[in-house]
Amino acid sequence: MTAAMDRWAAQAGPQKVLEAVRKLLEEQRTGAGVTVRVNLSQPERAQVGRILGLDWETSSRPITLGKLRVALTRAGDDLLDLLTRTGGPVVDVRGRREHAAAQAAATVESAYTTLANAGLPTHAVDLARTRRWLERPNPDLATSRAADVARLWQTLPGAGRPLAEVANSLFADPHRLDRDTDLGRIAARLLAAATAQPADAAAAADTALGAARWRQVWAGHGISCDVVSATVLVLNLPLTGSAPAATIAVAAAGCGEPVWLTSRSLRGDWTPCPDVDVVRVCENPAIVEAAAEQLGRSCLPLVCIYGRPSSAAWTLLRGLAGAGVRLLVTADRDDAGRRFLTEMLSLPGAIEWLTDADGVYEEARLDALIADLTPAPSAAMRSSG
Repeated sequence: MTAAMDRWAAQAGPQKVLEAVRKLLEEQRTGAGVTVRVNLSQPERAQVGRILGLDWETSSRPITLGKLRVALTRAGDDLLDLLTRTGGPVVDVRGRREHAAAQAAATVESAYTTLANAGLPTHAVDLARTRRWLERPNPDLATSRAADVARLWQTLPGAGRPLAEVANSLFADPHRLDRDTDLGRIAARLLAAATAQPADAAAAADTALGAARWRQVWAGHGISCDVVSATVLVLNLPLTGSAPAATIAVAAAGCGEPVWLTSRSLRGDWTPCPDVDVVRVCENPAIVEAAAEQLGRSCLPLVCIYGRPSSAAWTLLRGLAGAGVRLLVTADRDDAGRRFLTEMLSLPGAIEWLTDADGVYEEARLDALIADLTPAPSAAMRSSG
C-alpha cells in the first residue's frame, strides 16, 4: 500500500496538494477545517479524486486538511508519514521564526540594558528603546552600538578634548562619531536626552543633530567639535578682551579688512568696544565684500552669517546682544532666508534691517544697504582721523 500511495503522490495533482499542505503545516495551520488552496486542472483533480473519492472529484468543493487526513487513513496511510516519505520531515517554520524573533528581541533588550548598566539615565535609555535608536536600520548592530556608546559614556566628561581625538582613542577611527555616522547620531541623541529633564528629553534629542545644537550637546559633556570650521564674517567690528577674536577683529578693523572669526577664536572673554552700539547683520558675503571695497575703514560694523548661522555666528550675535548692542538684521527674502531672519530676530533687541528696501535677494538691495552702512559725515571724519 505504501508503494501505491507513493506512486499516487508522485502525480502532478497530488504533488500540488501535498506541497500546499506542507506549507500550511510549516506555519502551524493544522486544523481539520483549514482549506488547502490549489489550482488543479481537470486531469489533476481526477488524480486527487482517486483518494478523496468520486463525489469530491465531480463537485466544486475545496480540499480541507480534515478530509485529506480521513481519506489517507482510509487508504492505509498517514498524512505526516506521506509528507516525510515524499519530501522529508515537515519543518516548524513558524516556530523557528518565532523563536528567532524572540531571540532577536532578547538581544536588542540586552543592548539597552548595557546602556543602563553603563550609567546612562533611565529616562534617556527608555527614550532610546521607544525610538529604537540602537536597532535601526539594522538590529544586528544593536549589541555593538550599545557597547560603543557605553565605552563613550564611561570616558565622559571629555576635558575639552576634540571629538575626533575621542573617536580615534576609543574606536581607532577619528570619524566614527561624525554627524553623518549612525554611531555619532545615536550618541548625540542619547547625550542630549541624558542631560535634559525627563519631560524635555524627547525635544532635546530631536534637535541634537542640527549643526549648532550638535556642538552644544558635545560641549555639554566636555568634548569640542571642530571649532575652527564654524565661522562668521565680520567687517569693522572691534572687540576687546582676552579671546583671540578680539585681537583679530581689532587688527582687521584697523585696515577695513573683512575677517572670518571661528568658534575657537571666540572662546574666552570678549566684548564689543565701547563705541559699538549698533551692528548690522546680513546673510551674503557679497554684501561685506562690496562694503569693504566701497567704504573700507569707514564702513559701520557689519556681520555676515553666510547662510544658516553657525555656532560661531550665534556665539558672536548672542554676545553682542547680551552686551546691549542693537542688531539690525536682514537676509534673502526666499524661504531659507526668512527662516534665518526669524531665528535671528529672536535675539534680544534685534530688529529687521531696511524692511522698506525692495528686492528678494540682498544683492538687489545692495545700494540701499551700502548707503545705510555709510556713516554720517562727522562719524566718518572721526574714523578717518
